[in-house]
Amino acid sequence: MLLLAALVVPGSCASSSSQSGYITVGLAPLADFDALYAYNIVPTAVAFRDHSTGTTPMKYLWEFGDGATSTEQNPSHNYIRKGLYTVKLAVTNAYGTSTETKENYIAIGLAPNADFSANPTRGNTPLSVAFTDRSTGHPTSWNWNFGDGKGSPEQNPVHTYWTSGEFTVTLTASNEYGTSDTSKAYFIHVIPPLTAKFVADPKAGKVPLLVKFTDMSTGNPESWDWDFGDGSTSTQANPVHAYTKLGAFHVNLTVKSGMNKDTATQTLVAGGVPSTDFVADSTTVSVNTPVHFTDKTLNSPTSWSWNFGDGATSTEQNPTHAYPVKGIFTVTLTATNNEGKDTEIKTNYITVGLAPIANFISQIPPYQEGTRTQYVRFIDQSAGNPSSWAWDFGDGQTSSEQYPPLHLYNVDGTYTVSLTVKNIFGQDTMVKTGLITVQKGPQVDFKADRTRVGVDQWIHFTDLSTSNPTDWKWDFGDGTSGTGQNPDHVYHQPGRYDVTLIASDAFATTSHTKKDYITVVNTPQADFMADKTKGITPFTVKFTDISTGNPTGWKWDFGDDARSTDQNPTHIYTTKGTSATNTFTVTLTVTNPNGEDTAKKTNYITVTQTPIAEFTVDSRQGKAPFVVQFRDLSAGNPTSWSWEFGDGTGSSEQNPMHMYPYEGAYDVRLTVANEFGEDSVFKTGSTSQRGNAAPVSLTTVVLEKTTTAPVTIIPTEVKTTVPKPLPTATKSPLPPVITVIASVIGLFLITAAKRK
Repeated sequence: MLLLAALVVPGSCASSSSQSGYITVGLAPLADFDALYAYNIVPTAVAFRDHSTGTTPMKYLWEFGDGATSTEQNPSHNYIRKGLYTVKLAVTNAYGTSTETKENYIAIGLAPNADFSANPTRGNTPLSVAFTDRSTGHPTSWNWNFGDGKGSPEQNPVHTYWTSGEFTVTLTASNEYGTSDTSKAYFIHVIPPLTAKFVADPKAGKVPLLVKFTDMSTGNPESWDWDFGDGSTSTQANPVHAYTKLGAFHVNLTVKSGMNKDTATQTLVAGGVPSTDFVADSTTVSVNTPVHFTDKTLNSPTSWSWNFGDGATSTEQNPTHAYPVKGIFTVTLTATNNEGKDTEIKTNYITVGLAPIANFISQIPPYQEGTRTQYVRFIDQSAGNPSSWAWDFGDGQTSSEQYPPLHLYNVDGTYTVSLTVKNIFGQDTMVKTGLITVQKGPQVDFKADRTRVGVDQWIHFTDLSTSNPTDWKWDFGDGTSGTGQNPDHVYHQPGRYDVTLIASDAFATTSHTKKDYITVVNTPQADFMADKTKGITPFTVKFTDISTGNPTGWKWDFGDDARSTDQNPTHIYTTKGTSATNTFTVTLTVTNPNGEDTAKKTNYITVTQTPIAEFTVDSRQGKAPFVVQFRDLSAGNPTSWSWEFGDGTGSSEQNPMHMYPYEGAYDVRLTVANEFGEDSVFKTGSTSQRGNAAPVSLTTVVLEKTTTAPVTIIPTEVKTTVPKPLPTATKSPLPPVITVIASVIGLFLITAAKRK
C-alpha cells in the first residue's frame, strides 16, 4: 500500500515504517533541493533544504561548489567569496542513488546582467510600448534610455513615442556590486500617423467616366477599403472604376494598420450634375441667433432647396436662418442644374441653446480582451457639437483630444472610463463603470494521468487550456513530440522529463512548461505465456514469465484458487464438479524495488471433459481412384464419430477407409462426442478449423508414395508440408469402363482389409 501511495503521489516526502513486515517494498531516491539566502551579500549564509523523495533511511552528500561538502540533510553553508556556484546533492538509500546538480545556482556578490524585452516594437505614432526588465543577478536599480530623449528609473516602464522613427533603447541595471548595460539598436520602429489620402483622375467628366484611384496614404497602411459611392467597392490599393450613371458620387477610402484606421472622402461628378456641399458660419448658437449658410456646390447649380431641420426651408443660394427653439438640427441642401441634382445631408449639424450629450465607444481586438496587455481605442460619439473633451481612463492617465491615441492597459485590475464634453451652453459626462478588465486571461495548462511511471508504460496527457486552442504541439522532453489535444506517450528510458504544451488559436500562440513533470523508473512490465491453453482434464500447463524491467518477485493466480511465487511454474488443472468445460483467468503480478505491475488474461485456460477432435491420414495426395485411410487422434475418450469426406459421403467408424473415384479437392470434417458434449475439426488444403474458432495453418500432413495403378496402400508415413491440391485441366471424369474396374478393385481391397 505504501508503494501504491508513493506512485499516486510522487511528490510525497520520504517515508519510513517502525515495524518491519514480512514483505518489504521500497522506493529508490529522487534527489531535489532548494536554497534560502540573501543575494549579493558577502559573506552569505545559505540554508539548503532537502526535498528528496524515497524510502528512509537516506544518506546525503552535498557539494557546495567552493570545495566544501556536507552530509547533513538540511545544511547551512557560508560563502565567503564572490562568484557563481554550482551545487550538487547525492542521495542514497538501500534501493539506489540519485543526484541533482544545479548549475550556477548560487550567486554571491555579483553585478547584474542587464536584459529586457518590449511589446509592441512596431506601430503607428503615438505608440505606447511596455518594457519588461529581464535582467539576472538581482539588480536593485534601473535606468532606461528610450532613444527619443526620454528615460525612466522604473523596473518595467511604459513609454509613449510621439514622433516617428527608429529608436535604440538602452537599459542600465545596477546593484551594490556593479553595473551592467545593454543596448538594442533600432529596436522600436514608430511609423508616422496613419492618414488616409488618395488622388482620383479624372474627378469629373462625361458618362461613362473611367477613374483611376491612387492611394497616397501615409503610415504604412495594411489594407484598403474603397466605397465608390455607386454601390461598388474594392480592396485594391490602386483600383480603377467606371461610372455609368449621371450623378455626384462621394468616394470613401478607409485604410487600416493594426488597430489604427483613417478615412478620406472626395466627391466625383459624372455627367456634369452638381456636387453639393455647404458650410455654416456657426454650428453652436443661442435661440434666435442668425446662422448664415454658404453654398459650396460645384458644376454651376441653377436652383437650391434648403431644409433647416426645424420645419423651415429656403430656395436661396446662401440663406440666413434663425432657430426659434432649442435643439439639435440636421440640415439638407439639394442643388440642381440642367444635368441633374445632388443632395448633401449633415446630421446633427446645428446645436441651438443646448449643452452637448457625451457618448463614446471602445474597441479592443478580440484576442486581447481580458488579457494583461490591452491596447484600447476610444471613439467620441457625442452629440451637440462639443468644443472640448476631457478623458479619464481610470488608471491615472487622461487626454484632451477628441480621438485619443491607443491607450495601453497592462496592470491587473478593472478600470472605469469617463468622458466630459463641453460647449458654450454647458457640459455633460458619460461614465462607463468597470469598462476595462485586465488580468492574466486565458491560460495554457495540462495534466497527466500519472506523473511517476515505469519504463514503457503509457501516460495519458489532457489539455486544460482555457484559451480554446485549435492546435496543439507537445514536447515530451525525451526528444519526441506530438500533436492533438489529449495525446498518449510512452517513455523508454528512466529519468525526469520536462513537458511543454504549445497551444494556438486564431490570434495567438502560448506555451507552458512543467519542469521535471514526469518521473520514469525501472518498474517491471508483467507478461507471460503458456505452452498450451486447452486440454482434457487433468490438464498440465507450463507457464513462462516473459516480463520486462527486471522483476525480482512473482505472484501467480491460476484462477482455480491455486497460487505460486515461482518465476516459471507448472500447474495441473481439473474440471470442477460435473462441469464438462471450465475456463480459468490467469493473473501474474511482478515486483521490483521501483514498483509492481500486473498482467491478467481472462479465460486464458480451457479444461474440458468433452472430447477434442483430431485426425490424420496415411496420404493426402494420389491418383484416382484414390483410397485414403483416416485415423482418429481425438482426445477425451469419444464414444461416437461422424466423418464427412467432402464428396457427399460419410462414415461413423472410428478409423474409416474411403475411396475417392473422381479427381478433385475435398475438405474433411470429423465430429466426435461423448456423454459430456462434442467437438469437431474441419480441415482444408491449408488450414484446420476447430468448432467456431478461426482457421489455423496446417503444419504436418502424411504424404503417400504411389506407383502405377492398381492402387497399392503404402503404410510408410513421411511427414512434410504440402500445399492444397489443385484441380487439373481435365473437366470430365475418367472413362466409365476404367471407373467400374477401379471401383471393384477398391471394394475388394477394403473387404480384405476389414477381414484381416
